[in-house]
Amino acid sequence: MFRRILFASVLLGLGPIGVCAQNQPRILYVRCGRLIYDAEKPPLLNAVVTITDGKVTAVSTDLQAAPGSQRIDLSAYTVMPALVDAHTHIWTGPRGQRVSQTLAALRASKAIAYALESGVAAMRILGSSDFIDVGLRDAIEEGTKPGQQSIPAGHALTIPAGHGDSFTFPATLPLDSYYTPLNGFVNSPQDAEKAVHLQIKYGARVIKILASGGVGSPLDSPTAEQLSPEEMKVIVEQAHMDNIKVAAHDENLKTILDALHAGADSIEHGSELNREAVDYMKTHGVFLVPTVFIVDNILQNGEKEHLPDYMLRKARELAEKHFASFKLAVGSGVTIAAGSDMSYEPGKGTVLNEVMTEVKYGMSPQQALLSATKRGAALLGLDNLGTIASGMEGDLVAVEGDPLTDISAMGRVRVVVNKGKLVLDRTTSSTQGEMNHK
Repeated sequence: MFRRILFASVLLGLGPIGVCAQNQPRILYVRCGRLIYDAEKPPLLNAVVTITDGKVTAVSTDLQAAPGSQRIDLSAYTVMPALVDAHTHIWTGPRGQRVSQTLAALRASKAIAYALESGVAAMRILGSSDFIDVGLRDAIEEGTKPGQQSIPAGHALTIPAGHGDSFTFPATLPLDSYYTPLNGFVNSPQDAEKAVHLQIKYGARVIKILASGGVGSPLDSPTAEQLSPEEMKVIVEQAHMDNIKVAAHDENLKTILDALHAGADSIEHGSELNREAVDYMKTHGVFLVPTVFIVDNILQNGEKEHLPDYMLRKARELAEKHFASFKLAVGSGVTIAAGSDMSYEPGKGTVLNEVMTEVKYGMSPQQALLSATKRGAALLGLDNLGTIASGMEGDLVAVEGDPLTDISAMGRVRVVVNKGKLVLDRTTSSTQGEMNHK
């Protein structure tokens, strides 16, 4: 084995094992025009950020570049922490299309790259098939492919014919092998307990429950109740025993309250909040992930995107109370994390759109930026993201304009840095230092 490793190191031009070339620090020196290092604090002007081996090592208004640094001049832009998307899915092809796991994985890998270039430093993937989200997370963590930090859910927990049931084959087929707790289908508290254990066994680091029906599925309604209160209590209890959070998809008040009383850590969508619900969320530290962009986008572009009639109808019926619920949460001081509910199909919507839409429906720009940085990082349990400070992961986004006064600047991303590496550069002002570590 050692001889094989030695041969590979020579073949790849790495030199003898243990040579000190690998000990040279990789330093990125970034000059910023405006630096939003923490969305809760005033920005710094003409600041410098230094990132060494993927970690922020200095933030200052007076700092010289160390020898060997790669230098980037972003003095014409606003620099801020890279973003956290608390509610995503993963694109594997056109809606309803079932393809091989290999093709699905390749498409999903392309989606991850698109998310990275959009400035996403971390995401929760709240429901996929075949544990493809777990595989992507593992590939990123082992260095097989570049990508952001990921919190996968495996299969969302639902009921047959409920939200998330996309099985379209005839009933003459043997269905017992598909409608199983491993695939996320629950018909009893016992099923619920088993489903949690199996998602965790195969790599889930958050549990997603579909407490209500939803917009994107053909057989159910957002007003429908799906998982029972007893099933939700079992799910939360089992997940929390393993220190894993539970995200609850909820479109109607009954299921929101049931999920809250069961102990869910976040309410996804939350389309029918009332005063009782928001007071409970504030008292118990429950996050809201409002996903306002997806509803707004269906209203604005659903017909042009040829979305199914059932999606258009349900979104129109839901929209008024969804946006009113969001405004109630914002005005009441509920802790909000930004989540796009997008699959990151290349060229389509991202958390950048979510941030801008949050402002459209009542947030201040500062609140919206906070929801996609510190608040999102807190919900995901990632204490190395959300701000730019010494010791934090070296993830930056540079935008043209000032998003604190004009949120549309979030639509003008010019540079993305992930773990100290330049992954997107749409400027002409970047200059390389003595060593290029791209």
